[in-house]
Amino acid sequence: MTENLRLRRFKAISLATMVLFSISACASFYHFRPLSHPDPETMPIVDKIPGSHLTIGIRSFHTAQDTHALFGHQGLWREQVIPIQVVLAEDGENLKAQIVPHSVFLSQLKKNYRNISPSEAFDIAWQANVPYQNVKQVLYYTGLILFTIVTLGLGSMIWVLPSPFSQPTPAQTPFGRDLAYKAFPIKAILYSHGKAGGLFYFKLPFNEKLLSRTKLLFQVQEFDLAAKTPPKLIDVSIRLASKSKSRVNPLMEILHGFF
Repeated sequence: MTENLRLRRFKAISLATMVLFSISACASFYHFRPLSHPDPETMPIVDKIPGSHLTIGIRSFHTAQDTHALFGHQGLWREQVIPIQVVLAEDGENLKAQIVPHSVFLSQLKKNYRNISPSEAFDIAWQANVPYQNVKQVLYYTGLILFTIVTLGLGSMIWVLPSPFSQPTPAQTPFGRDLAYKAFPIKAILYSHGKAGGLFYFKLPFNEKLLSRTKLLFQVQEFDLAAKTPPKLIDVSIRLASKSKSRVNPLMEILHGFF
């Protein structure tokens, strides 16, 4: 009688554990934080792009508090993924402009770092935000094997449940969708008096002290619709600047990777 009671308790505990793991895998506690695209003139860095009718505004989310305020504690700052907000405005008549794809870089100490896609940023952040994956997998599969042995044939049903420890695709999570939603639409075309804005993501060994020696580089094409001449290709180089510094507790940053 005692053995049967223990067996039933073990089954109940195992089932409850698996249900809890499955719920934790599907539950989402991510909170969307809106990002506005103001006029470039109101942003921390403003510049007229020489040789064009374009105005650019830039804001660097290089501090921990800025990144956390925008995306929460999702691993971006821990892995030094730097979001840079860019807003472009076309002020000319009968013109259209577009950023040249694959031309966006951050230059630091004579090294250029290309912008990464929202999916790449998600992959980097997800691994950083779940640093105990190996431990999780050991616990999960150990529990799975024990549950299968105890419940015999019933245990085979567990194999169809989603694993709470496998990495989801960006489109499956609110965080991944938010990264894509806030990204600069690289194929966006600006017409006269039009505006486009969004984030570019960069992964680099970033040091806030070197911010003043970091430049945003990209190329832009501007078309004269009236003249129907070939597009004008313009190289853009803008130095970043900010007086803000990260205010974080290193211990809390580590703990945020586990909770």
